[in-house]
Amino acid sequence: MTTKVFNETPRFCQAVELINGLNASRFPKLLNRVAQNVHNKDSRAFSSEEEEKLQSALDLTPNNLNLLLETLEFIFQQAAYYAMKPAVLHEHLQSVNVESDRSEAIVKTWMAHGKSTVEKLKKHSFAPQQLDSVAWSFNLQLGQNSKSNMKETNAVFHLNLSNNNTQSEADKIVLQFNHEELLEFYEKLETIQSQLDSLS
Repeated sequence: MTTKVFNETPRFCQAVELINGLNASRFPKLLNRVAQNVHNKDSRAFSSEEEEKLQSALDLTPNNLNLLLETLEFIFQQAAYYAMKPAVLHEHLQSVNVESDRSEAIVKTWMAHGKSTVEKLKKHSFAPQQLDSVAWSFNLQLGQNSKSNMKETNAVFHLNLSNNNTQSEADKIVLQFNHEELLEFYEKLETIQSQLDSLS
C-alpha cells in the first residue's frame, strides 16, 4: 500500500467511530443502499422519512447520520477512483482503524457493486459551469427599538458562475445562512476539501 487514500481528519475519524459502533446486523443493508446510489449526485441514498427511521434505529443524531452516510459514500467513491481490488480496499480500511468485521462488510459490498459503480461513474457528466468569483456580506436583522434587540445575523454569499461552453452571461447565485446553517456548510466544505486532498 503506497498511496494513502483516506486522510484521517477529525471528521473522518469521527465517522470511523460511528462505523465501528453500528449494529453489525444492520450494516450490510445500509452499505448496499449507499453503494447503489454512489453515482447519483441528484438524490440521496435515503429519503427524509427513511433517514428519520435510521436515526431512531441506529441511535444517531441527524448530523452523525449525515456524516456516516457521506463517509460511506466517500469510501466507495475512492474505491472506484483507484479501481481498488477487494484486498487493497480492506488494507486501506484497516489502516484507518475500521474494525475487521466492518471492513469485511464494506469489501463484500464493493465486490457486489464495484463494477457497476465504476461503469455508472464513467458515464457521469459534470456540469460545465465553474465558480468565477465569490463575494460575501453580513445581513443584520434588527429589532425596532435598538440594536440590543438584534434578532439574527445572516451571512450572504454571492457566487458568480462562468460557463466555458457558451458565450452567455454568467449565472449568479445568492446564498443566505444563519449561524447554524453556515456551520453545517463549513463542515461540508471541510469534507469536500478532505476528499480533494485524498485525490491529489
